[in-house]
Amino acid sequence: MLRTRLLTVATIFPLFLLALFYMPNSYWSALILLLMVTAAHEWARLFDISHAGSIAFAVVTLLIAWGLCRGGDVLIPSTFAIQFACVVATVFWVIVAPYMLKNRVHVSGRISVILLGWIVLIPLWVALVELRRFGPLYVFFAMGVIWLADTAAYFSGRAFGKRKLAPDISPGKTVEGAFGALAVAVLYAAILVSLGHRFGTMSLAGLPMMIAGFVVIVVLSIVGDLFESWFKRQRGKKDSGSLFPGHGGILDRIDSLTSTMPVVVLALMCCKSIWGIL
Repeated sequence: MLRTRLLTVATIFPLFLLALFYMPNSYWSALILLLMVTAAHEWARLFDISHAGSIAFAVVTLLIAWGLCRGGDVLIPSTFAIQFACVVATVFWVIVAPYMLKNRVHVSGRISVILLGWIVLIPLWVALVELRRFGPLYVFFAMGVIWLADTAAYFSGRAFGKRKLAPDISPGKTVEGAFGALAVAVLYAAILVSLGHRFGTMSLAGLPMMIAGFVVIVVLSIVGDLFESWFKRQRGKKDSGSLFPGHGGILDRIDSLTSTMPVVVLALMCCKSIWGIL
């Protein structure tokens, strides 16, 4: 299994980097939209919606995303769509999702499933498109803290894990693993700020803000991970799909991104409009 997982990463990661750093913005937007529509199909199937119903949900999701764009030949969300989607997602992931996890809320009605799917997926597409327009490095560094934290959580959990974080949702996650993830996020922030200071692109005074931001990202990534795990456990499923050998489906790979990227974009937009930085 580990060999399969590593082989999948070795194949997909270089392609991702090529797309991130070399695709035009409109092509990047189309690629992320394609992945989101596929994830929408997985979401519907996760809740046992019929194959035809899942395709219909994916198509309607595509049409909604298209309607959020500025028009013309550029597949870029409008400014209002970006702000609205990121605000809705931030409120959901900071307030609603933790409440649902704490109270083990079950979602079964078709309308609820559909609306929840749109809240989870559409802001992610909007956020990844907008974040890439800030610069590919913003996407890379924001995702990087999640990848590193996830890896640190796995290894620190295996080495030191004793207390379960949420045993009835995801038995493999431990409190020690979560602390390991947070420690790596702090270290990652310190390294980035130090490098930025060395090359004259960042002040050391920005370290506390960077650390705070990365800690928030890690905490929200855990919320997103647990959120999808909760629904998979409800439906008695291990993975959302089988698109990526050893890694499951798209939803299994983007669960931490759904809860973090819209918040990151909203924070960057606030920094730009309020303080005039970036």
